[in-house]
Formats: sequence, structure tokens, C-alpha cells
Amino acid sequence: MDQKWELRGFLGDDWQLHRAQLHARDGRDAGTWIPARVPGSVLADLLAAGQVPSPYVGRQSLQSEWVSQRTWVYRKRVSAPDLDEGQRAFLEFDGIDYAATVHLDGERVATHEGTYVPLVVEMTGRLTGEHSLAVVVDPAPVSEPQVGYTSKVAVHKGRMTYGWDFCPRMVHQGLWGPVRLRVTGPTRLADVWARPVGDTLHVSTELDGPETRVEHVLRDAEGRVVATATGARAVLEVERPRRWRPNGHGEAYLYELTTTVDGDERRIRVGFRDVRFRAEQAGALPYRLIVDGEPITIKGWNWVPADALYGAVGADKVRHLLTLARDADVTMLRVWGGGLIESETFYDLCDEFGILVWQEFAQSSSGMRSVPSEDEGFVSRMAWEAERIVPARRNHPSLAVWCGGNELQRADGVPLADADSPVLQALHDVVTRLDPDRHWLPTSPSGPAFADVAGGPSPHDAHGPWEHQGLSDHYGFYDRGRSLLLSEFGVEGMSNLRAIESVVPAEERHLPTTRRPVWDHLGRWWNNEPLVQEAFGGAIGDLATMSRASQFLQADGLRYAVEANLRRPESCGVLPWQLNESFPNGWCTAAVDYFGEPKAAYHYVRRAYRKTHACAVLPAQRVNGEVTAMVWAWSDGPVEVTARFLRLDGSELAKEHWTAEAGPPRPLGEIRCAGDGGLVLLDLSTGSRYLLTTGSGLGDLLDLPEARVSTRLEAAGDTWTVRLRHEGGPAAPFLRLLDARPAGAPGWARWDDNAFDLLPGEERVLRCVWDGVPEEERRVLLDGWNVGPHLMSTPDM
Repeated sequence: MDQKWELRGFLGDDWQLHRAQLHARDGRDAGTWIPARVPGSVLADLLAAGQVPSPYVGRQSLQSEWVSQRTWVYRKRVSAPDLDEGQRAFLEFDGIDYAATVHLDGERVATHEGTYVPLVVEMTGRLTGEHSLAVVVDPAPVSEPQVGYTSKVAVHKGRMTYGWDFCPRMVHQGLWGPVRLRVTGPTRLADVWARPVGDTLHVSTELDGPETRVEHVLRDAEGRVVATATGARAVLEVERPRRWRPNGHGEAYLYELTTTVDGDERRIRVGFRDVRFRAEQAGALPYRLIVDGEPITIKGWNWVPADALYGAVGADKVRHLLTLARDADVTMLRVWGGGLIESETFYDLCDEFGILVWQEFAQSSSGMRSVPSEDEGFVSRMAWEAERIVPARRNHPSLAVWCGGNELQRADGVPLADADSPVLQALHDVVTRLDPDRHWLPTSPSGPAFADVAGGPSPHDAHGPWEHQGLSDHYGFYDRGRSLLLSEFGVEGMSNLRAIESVVPAEERHLPTTRRPVWDHLGRWWNNEPLVQEAFGGAIGDLATMSRASQFLQADGLRYAVEANLRRPESCGVLPWQLNESFPNGWCTAAVDYFGEPKAAYHYVRRAYRKTHACAVLPAQRVNGEVTAMVWAWSDGPVEVTARFLRLDGSELAKEHWTAEAGPPRPLGEIRCAGDGGLVLLDLSTGSRYLLTTGSGLGDLLDLPEARVSTRLEAAGDTWTVRLRHEGGPAAPFLRLLDARPAGAPGWARWDDNAFDLLPGEERVLRCVWDGVPEEERRVLLDGWNVGPHLMSTPDM
């Protein structure tokens, strides 16, 4: 049912005057309709048909804002199967955004409202032979952009596309979920809930039709039957089930449950795990993650929709982004409340990868007032939708947390509790009744304070800041942190250069980038060019250097913030803002750009998330006089750490060495060196390095003498192995291996490490997996302050 759809727009109810087109069969009106992709998005179809300019270039999204004001009609021909006696037929829509009516041969057969609510329409007796199906999607409902009033929001629909700091106004519409025609016997399996309890699986079914025999078969990952049972409610005994473990803590083992009635079947993947949260402080909500009795520190990211046109996102892009999260040892993703109740594709992959999900309902803060509406109709509507949303997600072992929304707070800035908001209380009641094993948080942040402000109350779950605090203040700010959980914070940075070249018109690709209409449109909130220029002595004169300098500050600043929080014993974890971005900005807090290429920040945080890690407490990135570092480590086995202060010519200023047994974060010892007004590198043998200045700034990086680096490339199937060796000159700090293809080219390059330093005489071996990229198109650019650019495209012979 997802193929051969057509689309046409109408102004208001003009479609009513053309109702014959909803079931036209002679093709005379074909020229007025365009091909439509389902699942998809209206704007994506218009773009593919050449009816709007690309909203991903310059300010051209402004030319598409009219789209959401139109009624859009999807239509297709349906060839219905002949039904046997007793069989029933259902049309199933997994996602319609937002309100619609469904017509068969011009006759209305169903109405719908709700982005996240599935629609099931029984067609038994209506479908024989050839038919015309039409779905009339209403204009998008009115809602609030980022700066507005949460109390005016009357619909449960992600607000990001109404205009946000990282997404221009591109209000979403369309059939964004799969559509299918399902044939069953007399009884349809309306719902199956598989609930692991210890070594048993409790299964409850909801039947639509006469009572009948219900059979359940549980198979392991190898396809072997491990348990069977019958009945609408059944308990399956499983002998010593293999556990579903979070990413980085074991295998995310999945079983498959098949539930059947006569003529209908449902298959569900099952993970046996016990996920709980423990309170670590009196008066605080539980934030400490406990899996199968083991305390686990949350290492994660915030997740936003993979595209502003989220219905048109392919499963391959979602898989790529989640693979990046998995490879970075992420244990949890927070699905932000300004976006989506995420798709089945997203949840299936998180199940497979062992990534826990914190799912927020689609409610979010506003710049003016952030309290949800208390209107009884709105509260009832949200509860009604939750009663359909929760059962559709509760079978996923990856789901760990339901949350009422993002940054909902009182007028005085204190985060809301359930008792403060009728809609939060209603949502909590639904979750408690329908998914009692999942944790609930009223909003994020939660607790007595929104942020960790000096002199204010100690926060429990805190947000912010999202900006680099400067060379002199950034480190100290995060070392003073007091929160139990830092669930949203970030550092801004410029995008990768190839992404900028794709979205910024050629005539605008120059400095400065502030206070210019195109650059304001592409990330005004996060454009920190003045801070970057100040850090580099005002000497940056081109976009390539600005991108490199900005990404260096973002990577170093975000890494330090993560490490500072992981060092604190009371910290339950960190969720930086944000892993991915939904729109190709020039400046953004994302660690992976819109086209799926990681920025340096991704790799810096990935290194901080390793099980064995050493890091340093430093006074600042800009230090006057003596530099003192306290070295910390955590590991799951014995560890040796050598710390060295080096000049960039490789000469050693100081050296210390420590050994330690396995254990949680703890200090190992101190190392000091005298500053001489230049750049200093703190090298920790476990792989962490900190580039500091004992002068006025980082401007010396712009004038480094050339470093000679040799490269050797070996290819084996989809894997490249790149050997880099420093052959002469000073150190080569902040080397990057960048995808040299045009942005938007199919597929991705995923490196096991990147954005690294190469010391005199040092050799590094890095590996890249090419995903969906033809062999002849694979190209990589080596980029650095004093190396390159050097293009690699074919293996050395």
C-alpha cells in the first residue's frame, strides 16, 4: 500500500468542488497530480516534483511556508483481494500528520486526528475489485514556534517545525507512517503486550471479534522454540533467559514472540531485562540507572528528528545515526519533547543496538511562558492519545523512561511537577496504568532548579548552558557543577565545510557570518564567530579556518563538560545536546551534521565515553603562568597512565606516571609545568590530550610551521585502513579525516577515531567503514592546522 500514490494541493475546501478527482479512473486529470512517496512528507514530494525550491539552501525555506496552509489530497488505486468467508479487511495507517478524512470511491469512510495516533479502518464488505482510495490531509493546525506560549498549544504535534533555533519554519504534513491493507480471520489481534517479569513472559492480548484460541510461541535469536502457551492472557516460563543488556554492558539479546489467532498473527521482539531508577538524594526523583541490579552511569545524547521532513527520512539514515551512537558506547538517547514520538524503525534499531530510550511526549517550553494548557478538552485529548501511544511502544526493551515534555516550568523558572499541571498528571496516570514497569519523569529538567547557577539551589536534573563559556571560564564552570543528572547542555560549533558549501549560496561564503540574513537563517542562535575570533586573536580570515577553529572549541569544550560531570560521584550521567540535527545549519550545537558526517565534538565525546579513560582537571584552557593538572581515571581493569606536558616541537616539560586498579572515577595525582607564553599539550597515555595556551589565545595555531605527515591507505572491501606517520616538523594538532564527496551524496564514512593530534615521530592507524558508498566514489581529505589538505581516493600500490 506504500506505492503509487499521487498528491495534489487545494486551498481551503476547494477539494470539495473536485470530489470526482478523488476517485477518477480515466486519467484525464493526471497532469494536475504529482507522485507521492508514502511514508513521506508533502513538502518532500513537492521538492521532488520541482514545485518548490530546496528549503535546505540559503533562505529558500521561506518560499515554502505556504505549503502547510493548504489541504493536501493523497490518492491511489487499490486492487482488493477476494475475501473468503469469515475473513475481514482493515486499512491501517501508522501515522497521519495531522488531521485527515479517508475516502473510498469518493465516499468518506473515516476521520482522523493526531500525529502519533494510528488509524484502523475496517473495510470488510467494501473492498471487491478495483477502488480509488483518497486521504484528505487538512491544513496543519495552528501552534507555537519556539518563542511563544506553551499554554496556547492545543495539539499534540512536535513544535520544532513551527520554527526553532536549529530549524526554520517547515511545518510538517502528510502520511508519515506506513499504510497497509491487512486481512484477518473473524478475530483480529488488536493488541499484544509482552511483559517480561523475572524468568517469565506475561502476555496479554486484546481481541477484536469473537473469542477464539490464542497461541503464543517464543523463539530465541537462533529460531529455537523456548516456550509456548495459549490463552488471551498467558504466562510463558523461560529457563534461564539470556539478558538484554545496554550498549557497552553486554549483548542486547532479543527473543521473538509470535502470537496467532485463526487468520491473524503478530510478531514482537522481547528483551528480558530489569530496568529501574534509584533516588540518590533525599527529596530528589530517581535518576540512577539500575539494570539487572547493576548501577550504570548514563552516557548518552539528546536526539532530535533525523530530518525536519521526518516522514521522508529513510531507514538507512536512522540506522547510520544510531550506529554512530552505538559505536560511541552510548547507553541512552533522550528523545526531545520538541520533536517526535519516535518511529518503529527508531525503536527497532535501539532494541537491536542496546540503546535505552528516554521518550518525551511532544510538549516543550516557550520563550514567554512554559506551562501547558489546563483546558479540560486539551487534557482529555492528551490522555486519549497517550492511551494509544503507550501500548504502541511498551513492547520495546529499549524504552526506559516516559517523560511529560521538555523544559516545562512555572513562571519563576522552577520545573513543573505532576501536581502543578493537569496534563502531566493525566499522562502519568496513563503510563502508570498501561506501562507500569517504565520510569516516569514529569519534565526535563526536574527538581528545584532549572539550571546549575552559582548561589542558587542545587539542581537535581539540570539543563544548560549551550554556549562555550570562553577560554578562561569554560573549564571552571563545569568543574563547579552540582547536578545529579545533566540531561541537556552543549557547545555550539560551525558545520563541516562541505555542508556549508551545500547550503550557503556561493556569494555568501565569506566572513563575517554574524548579522547577515542567510547566516542568521542558518543558525543565528549558535553563531559564536566573535568568541572564536577572540580566542584566535582575530586572525581568522576564511570559512575553512573558521570551521576548523569553531569545531575545535566545540569539541574541547563539550569533552571537558562531559568529563567534569562523569568525575563527580553523585553524577548519574550526562546527555549532551545534541547528537544530530534536523536541518543543515551553518552553526549548530549538533555533534553530527545534517548530512550524517560527525563533527570533531562527536569523536572527543566518544573518547570520553570509553570504559577505560583518563582525563584532567584544569583551571582553564587559557592559563597565565604555571599550569597544574589533576589527572583522574576510571576503568574496568588495572590501568597505567603516563601524563606529559609537551611543547609542540615535542620537547618534554614534565612527566608523571601512575598505576591503579579497576574502579570508579578517582584522582591519580598531579602534574605541573611552567608556562612560557606559548601552546602546551597535556598528553595522557590512554588517548586524551588537552591543548592549552599559556599566552593570550590560540592564535599560534594559525601560524604553525608545516608538519610533514606520510599517509598509507589500504582497502579491503568496505573498510579502509589509513596509516599516518609524523615525519618531521612540529606536532600536527587537530587532524581531521573528512568526507571529500559532495554533501548529500549517498552513504557515509564512519571512522573508529578522528579529530586527533599527531606528535613528532608518532604513527596512528585509523579505520573507516564505507556504508552505501560505491568504491569508485570514496574520497577522504586530510585536514589540519599545519598539514594538508591531502586527498586520498585510491589505495597505495
